[in-house]
Parts: sequence; C-alpha cells; structure tokens
Amino acid sequence: MATTERLASARAAAEAGRWEEARAAFAAAAAADESADAVDGLGRACWWLGDVRSAIRHRERAFTLLRQTGRDDEAVIAALDLCIWYLTNLENDAAAGGWLARAERAAERTTDSVVRGWLVLTSAYLSSDATEQRDGLEQALRLAAEASDDGLHAMALADLGLLLVAAGEVEDGMALLDEAMATALGAYDGRLEIVVWSSCNMLAACSLADDLRRATQWCRVAEEFTQTYGCPFLQARCRAHYGSILVATGNWALADPELRRALAMSEDIGRQPLIEARTALAVLRLRQGRLAEATQLAEALDTSFPAAALVSAEVRLAAGRPDEATALLRAGLGLLHPDDPQGDLLAAALTEAYLAAGDTPDAEATLVGRRAAPPRSALPRGRAQLTRSAGLVAAASGDATTAGRRLAEALAAFERHDLPFEAARTRLDLARTLATADPEAAAGHASEALRNLRRLGAADESAAAAALLRELGVVPGPEPRDPGVLTRREQDVLTLVADGLSNPEIAERLFLSRKTVAHHVSSILAKLALRSRAEAAAYAARTRD
Repeated sequence: MATTERLASARAAAEAGRWEEARAAFAAAAAADESADAVDGLGRACWWLGDVRSAIRHRERAFTLLRQTGRDDEAVIAALDLCIWYLTNLENDAAAGGWLARAERAAERTTDSVVRGWLVLTSAYLSSDATEQRDGLEQALRLAAEASDDGLHAMALADLGLLLVAAGEVEDGMALLDEAMATALGAYDGRLEIVVWSSCNMLAACSLADDLRRATQWCRVAEEFTQTYGCPFLQARCRAHYGSILVATGNWALADPELRRALAMSEDIGRQPLIEARTALAVLRLRQGRLAEATQLAEALDTSFPAAALVSAEVRLAAGRPDEATALLRAGLGLLHPDDPQGDLLAAALTEAYLAAGDTPDAEATLVGRRAAPPRSALPRGRAQLTRSAGLVAAASGDATTAGRRLAEALAAFERHDLPFEAARTRLDLARTLATADPEAAAGHASEALRNLRRLGAADESAAAAALLRELGVVPGPEPRDPGVLTRREQDVLTLVADGLSNPEIAERLFLSRKTVAHHVSSILAKLALRSRAEAAAYAARTRD
C-alpha cells in the first residue's frame, strides 16, 4: 500500500474514533516514510488511547519534522499540545515552559490570528498571576472572534469560565463554561481535543462549586461523542473528577471502571492525579462497605490534601478508631484558611468523629465554631453535612425535636442536590431519631432508606437499616441479587448494543426473539442503573478499557 493510501486510511480511522486502527495505520505509514503527518497522527492516536508517554515522544518528533519542512504554524500547535500534556498529564512545569518557549520561537513570523490566539491562551493558562491570566484569555477571545474560530473561542471561554469559578464568580464562570461546552459538543467540527479540554474544565469547575447536577447534565450531552471517540476525560485528573461525580450521584456501576482506569493512568505520572484517583476510589469502596480495600487505598494518601484527609478519617471511623479520625480531621482543618468551603465537610466529619468517641461537648463546639463563621463561598454539600451534624448533636444531647427538624432539613438538601447516598444515610438517621416517639414513621423512613441503600450497593448502611427495621418489629424484604451482575446472555446483548446494533439486528445475530432482546436490554439498564442505550454503550466502552 502506498504511503498516501496508508495516511488516508489512518485519517479515516481517526475521524471515526477507531483509535487502535488509526494508531496501527499511522505507525505503518511512519515506518514506510517518516513524514510529519504520519508521526503527528501517531502521537495524537496514542494520546486518545491514553498512552501519554508514547504520544509525547511521537509529537516531539513531529514538531521537528514540521519545522524542517517549513510548516511552522502546525509546529506551533504541536508544541502547545506538548506544553499542555506535560503540565496536565505529567505535572512537569519545566517541560511545559520549555515547549511554550519553542512554540513562541516557531511562531515568530506567523500572521495567523488563530495561531497567535492559541499562543496567548496557553501563556495565560501557564501564568501564576490571576490578572495576567484573565487579560490573556480575554485577548484570546478577541483573536478567536477576529478569526471566526470556534475551537479557540470554546477553549478561551472554558479557561476563563474556570478562572472565574475559582475566583468565586461562580454564576458568570458557569455561564461561560456552558457556552464553551455547547460550542465544543455542537456543530463544531475542528480539533477533537477541544472537547476534551473543555469537558475537563467543566468538571473541574463543577467540582469546585459542588455543582453535580450541571456536571451530570453535560456528561449526558457528551454521550454521543463518547460513543464515537471514547471518554472525553482523557487526563487522569479529569477521569478521577468524572468518577467522583458518578459516585456522588449514585452511578456506582459506572464509577467503578472509570476510577480504576483513572488510578491506572495515574500510577506513573504526576502526584496530584494519583492522589485524586486514590481518594475517589477509596470513597467508593468505603460506601460499598469494602473496608479492607478502602483502608489500603487510604493508607497511601497524602493527608495534607483536604479530600484525602477526609476519606482517611472516614475509613478510620468506619474501622472503629474515632480518636485517629479526630486527629486527622483537626490537622486537616488547621491547614485550611477559615474561608475555605472544604472546611464544612471536614468540620461535619469531625463532629461525627467526636460523637463516635462519646464526646458530645467537643462535637457541639466544633459545629458551633464552624457555623458561626460560614465561608464566603459555601458549598451545598458542605452546608447540608453541617445541618446533618447539627441533627446528630441534638440527638446525642437528647433533643429529639431539634434533631428531627435538622435531619429533615439536611435530607431535603441532599435530595435537592441529587446526592442519593447522603440522602439515604440521613433518612436512616431520621428513622433512628423517631424510633421511640413515632415508631411507625421511623419504620417508613427506615424502609425507604433500605431500598435506596440496596439500590446503590451500600452494604454496611443497608445492614444497619435492616437491623433498625427488625428492632421496630418490621421484617425487611429479601435482599435483591447484586444489581450490577449481568447474565452471560445480557453481556452478549450489551456488547452488541455497544456496537450500535438495533434490537432486531441483535435478535438476528443471537438467534433470539425481538421480545427477548427487548427484555434483556431493559434488564441491563435496570441492573446497571442506566437511563438509555447510549449510556449502556458508553458503559460497555469504558469497561472494555
């Protein structure tokens, strides 16, 4: 096959999202003729497959080949990609700065507004000065408008939106991120990497603002992209953020493979992605009742990070070691600025740890101190957790009326913000509080909590809810079969759904009736807590990784 035909085949595979095929075709083309196009395409295919180090090696060679053949504007883009990859994937500031300098050198004679815009945008992204960042991103927006370039426009909006959210201008920042995502996932047909970077910024901003609903909504919009090109959260930190959102919103069957992949991607790269992946997976394992695995993950965490300190303390609390949990949480709070909204979550956990140790006065003092000086940018989950803690302290102090009111307020907040585990656990707390005064209402709450906890797969809390029901004289219903376990035939059907086959086509392939296939598809969606065939296809694609 001629080199031009190999390149055409490789490009067609890449455009269709068939990355393994694209990598093989680009590699064959590069072996036959080491052209800039073949090597550059090979590097991009490797990146989409998560092989970051190979991607960097090939793109570095492509940069040299592009410069040698006078294609300086394309060399600039390759250098800027390398700059971002070194920073976001490997946390190598020095290499990122070096590749930004090489990009600037290659662009000395460029007259292309888009190329200049990407230079300005990347320089702003690397700046440590917030004013310089904002000025640079606004300049990039102007250059994008001048060139009518949707890709540059989307990325400048996404970077500026994240900057504003981090500065506390949440509403304005989220509006820019919404526009960036609409641009990247809409009719835009340029560089696919824009979707990845915009999506990662969106997740980072939603994580900062605790806006799980917005993150979930955009992830659903991205389903079609995911089916074609794979998960857009290619950086390890983005995948960890995505997995954390899936955990928080109760999609644990989807979260598990995402977080395991994030952990695998993080093992040989930067420290921050590894910490975030381990932390998120430890949270999932703890909620699933898999304490030994959660403990193993928590032991490897750097507890100078608030989220890591929180889950490490929760693991110790679950293991019956409240004194160790309180020490970790007090140290974690000591590292935070008083205005840091993450302090709400740590203070709520510290309150619970004191209660577990039988120290109600210190629990109440922790709660009063935190609620007396709320942070400037309170997060919904943190405020709701503090309200729940107030209910637990009131219950421990014998004030059942206040306890019931506070727990009901917390339950409503958790449900409003789509946090099913927190809601179910708080409903169980409410049931305990009502058990003496109103056992019938307590049984109703405990039964509802049990249903929701079983649906999630929260083993320890489910057992506690069932035990409370028995104390109230109610026989819990039988525990359902593991909802995440598919039969062999259901696995076959899921594979064909992921390949894009319709029910009639699946029926023909597997020699089944259409009615039977429809039943299998419905069962798959129910077991995996999925909403559509698109989500099922996305799940199958992820679990194949």
